[in-house]
Amino acid sequence: MPPDVYLNLGHSNTHFPGLLPFLKHARRHFLPTTRNGHTPVYVLGNQSADLDSMISAIVYSYFFSRTDKDRRGYVPLVNLPDVPSGPELRRLRPEFACALEHSLSSPQSASAPVPEGKNADRDGIVKLLKEHIVTVADLRDALLSAADDEGNKGDGQNSKLELDCVLVDWNSLPHKASGRGKGSIDGLSDLATFSVTGCIDHHVDEGFVPPLGNLPEGNPRIIELGPGSCTSSVICEIQKRGLWPSLLALEAERRDDEDDHGDIQVAKLALAAILIDTTNLTAEGKVTDVDREAVSFLTERISLSSTPGAGKKWNRDSFFEHISYAKAHSLDWLTVEEILGRDYKDWVESTPSGEERAIGIASVVRPLEWIVSKANEEDDNKSKDQNLQPFLNKLKKFATGKHLDVASVMTAFTSEDANGDDAGRFARELLVWGLNGDSDAYTQKFMCAAKEQLDLQKWNGFPAEGSQEYTGDLFVWKQGNLAKSRKQVAPLLRESVKS
Repeated sequence: MPPDVYLNLGHSNTHFPGLLPFLKHARRHFLPTTRNGHTPVYVLGNQSADLDSMISAIVYSYFFSRTDKDRRGYVPLVNLPDVPSGPELRRLRPEFACALEHSLSSPQSASAPVPEGKNADRDGIVKLLKEHIVTVADLRDALLSAADDEGNKGDGQNSKLELDCVLVDWNSLPHKASGRGKGSIDGLSDLATFSVTGCIDHHVDEGFVPPLGNLPEGNPRIIELGPGSCTSSVICEIQKRGLWPSLLALEAERRDDEDDHGDIQVAKLALAAILIDTTNLTAEGKVTDVDREAVSFLTERISLSSTPGAGKKWNRDSFFEHISYAKAHSLDWLTVEEILGRDYKDWVESTPSGEERAIGIASVVRPLEWIVSKANEEDDNKSKDQNLQPFLNKLKKFATGKHLDVASVMTAFTSEDANGDDAGRFARELLVWGLNGDSDAYTQKFMCAAKEQLDLQKWNGFPAEGSQEYTGDLFVWKQGNLAKSRKQVAPLLRESVKS
């Protein structure tokens, strides 16, 4: 690895290099190398690759690089095995593109949200993503290309690479290897084995990450339920370690405007994830003191900035509305299958008899009625009466491709996507489908265990409620307990298989 990969990333660096220079450096030097034993540490979010996971990885990498005594470098890795950075990343994750763009822009450039595809400056942000962001697909392509080059030299090395990673916004790798904390991910399971060297997460502890005493000295193992956003937990740990100095300390250092401007960009990016995951700190049952304190710290860093014009006119609510708008309309140009895979997680659990069963949950920010309508449009069904079958066909195809035994779709939406008395209100819906012969037992167990906890309400107006017409049990409910997201629903569904 070229020596300059560590420029501004080492422990001796007293000032931040700025967000874009850091990301560009990580992008240019993300390949592992055996030269001098230096390989980067990959910071990896979960397989849904949502805003919180992506930004947690970036913020962690940016600040923990300051503690990098071994000068290895941290690389934030977007967990998308089939999506290279560039135009496809922008199309599939427009809210991240929006968050990055607005984090880098001046407050004067902020205006009312502009619909995607209408007068949007795509070329600039696409170039920005391509030059500064690394996805799993990018890493895979680069590793295969490097292997071809090595093969041409006659080295004949075919063994898997041994890489280190830090997990953020999850705490277990899907492809397990021998030894606790070792495994791989989709897209790299045939090329590399990762050793987990740290973790910050806000989900249930899966027992995969090694105990703190078995991790490299100084690396975190923080797996705590509660915070609405993992980025909040990352910010909290960064502050505890003194990696992001207080304003008083910054003033004492008399840092120049360029240094200060870089901090503001990172603060805005972190805020984007926290505000979206907590609905601007208003989500009932989801917001904790960790989230509030992180938002307070970040907002103060922006508002009291010494950079002329960077803080005084900045408006948190307006910033949230921009990102929220991009996320709400992120599905408009996707297919139903892409919508199901966009924010998706799965697990494999063992039944009491020792058989393995796969469970997958897709989260969607539009109502089921909208998805059903889109499925009909894709199949050119022009009937006024929406037919459920096209959607179920697409869901089953998606689930079959993921080798699922139980498929679930969770929706969460507000105002413009609702009709009648529900207009303007936040709502959740839940679909659970047992796809194989014995899966109906799991769906029945889930219904009994979760009905009261989630306040699952019978939906007489939905034609699929309790239907036995298709393979396995298919249930669709309105979810009355709006505080319960996938983070709470997934353990209930997984337990129905294990028990």
